[in-house]
Amino acid sequence: MNGLGALALLVDVDDGPRDKLFQVNAFLGTAIVTLSLGGVLVYQAASSLGATASRAMGLRTRWWLYVVPLVVVFPVLVWLGQLEVDNPERLPWLFPVTNVLIVSIPSIALALFVSQRYLRYNPWAWPFSWREWTSGLIYGAVGATAMGAIINTAYVILAGAWIISAKGSGDAWAIGDNLQTLPTGWGVAFDLSVLSVVAPLNEEFWKGMLVAFFFFRRGGAARCFTWGVLAGAGFNILETFQNSLAVVNPDQLSEQQISEQWWLFAVGRAGTGALHATATGLAALGFFGLFRRRGIYIMGYPLGVLVHGTWNFLNYTLAGDAILSGSGPDSALLDVLSVAGLVALFGLCLAVLWVLSGRLRDGFPAPIYRVIGMVPLTKP
Repeated sequence: MNGLGALALLVDVDDGPRDKLFQVNAFLGTAIVTLSLGGVLVYQAASSLGATASRAMGLRTRWWLYVVPLVVVFPVLVWLGQLEVDNPERLPWLFPVTNVLIVSIPSIALALFVSQRYLRYNPWAWPFSWREWTSGLIYGAVGATAMGAIINTAYVILAGAWIISAKGSGDAWAIGDNLQTLPTGWGVAFDLSVLSVVAPLNEEFWKGMLVAFFFFRRGGAARCFTWGVLAGAGFNILETFQNSLAVVNPDQLSEQQISEQWWLFAVGRAGTGALHATATGLAALGFFGLFRRRGIYIMGYPLGVLVHGTWNFLNYTLAGDAILSGSGPDSALLDVLSVAGLVALFGLCLAVLWVLSGRLRDGFPAPIYRVIGMVPLTKP
């Protein structure tokens, strides 16, 4: 319904090149994302209620097939998108497709890659169905983002109103206008409490909760980690798409700012894709450890929160003067150090995904193999 409503808005867009590019991207992009996610979810729900079995995901050992779109196609799309942004009058109707692909490719490639690694190293696992795969991805995109947004917004409004009344000036409920009246120290403290404390704790909780919602599947450590990666990848698709709308908004940015910031935002999508997939994979291990009373895995949740919070902190040191209260630092040296830190954390996330997807094991064959007497001679 959201997607159909967005399509209807396309009949009345502004004629100005910049405004038209922004509105077409917002309306058509929203329609593409929501109709795709909603359409797949409706299809899977209908087939499930109709007692139709879902096809199992096949094992493909040529993992490089999933890396090529990220390494080759992604930079080409970034170049094409920058060309469209710099010339908004030429191809405004193509830009939403380019933007959605840039938003989606890193997350989907990582989700497929980790899923294939799971199947390769857990050959006695219950088959991984496409319904299970798409449900995990879409839960992260729709369910976790909805709950995360509600709690994040409530905290910003309530805590923001309190701190404005206590340390700032003006109407306490005019959050957007009066956060800037906070003293620098209080402003930084509030901003970081949102970005590096509340948001990571809140979002990783709801994304990792997929393990609880999939309790009937009785997944082991490796499968729960894969579920977490799926939820994190789905979360990144929708969150990143929503963030991408502001990057070409002429009411918020000048023409020069749009051209300068869009390519940087687009390149950063690969980083956020790896970040969310890794953080939620770790958080899912934490829920697995909690539900199965496996103490060592419980540490996965705080580790996932730490990774997420660190990423947000580095973004704050990079552009904190334009976030929330605007109290963050503005230093060329700090910008360089922040970018270096983000690149290093991106590499660490890729390493964690590679190592854990190959080393984690479910630890037991699927029950069906025990029933028919088809079990391995040694522990998998």
